[in-house]
Amino acid sequence: MMRSSAPSTGNIGRLQDLLQDFESVLAAEYEALRTRDTGQLDAAIARKNVLAAELDAIGRQLPPPGPDLDSSHEWAELRALILRCSQANRANGAAIEANRKFVTSLLDILRGRSATERTYDARGRLGGGAAHSALEKA
Repeated sequence: MMRSSAPSTGNIGRLQDLLQDFESVLAAEYEALRTRDTGQLDAAIARKNVLAAELDAIGRQLPPPGPDLDSSHEWAELRALILRCSQANRANGAAIEANRKFVTSLLDILRGRSATERTYDARGRLGGGAAHSALEKA
């Protein structure tokens, strides 16, 4: 069975709705990361996973945009939504990485490690200084 060259209006509308929901969930995820609200973060992640699966399923039903679709208003709106979602997802990833580094730094302080112990030695291992060895033996 051959795919038609133009996706059905229903699929485009559904895709647009899903992307708008995804954008909203990414905003909620960022807010949860910012405020360190684990309950809200868990809910956002669960919803994001459901939406990602739905987006994947509907994306498989759509043909790739061709020359006739590239200039359509619908595809331009979809591309803009996808770009905003991508940017929001990257911002969330950066927030997660910043939180991870912050927590790692706090744990290092609690363990009595210095910042230099987080560097790689000649053998490609973290640490390697005398303080690091002394902590491991204790």
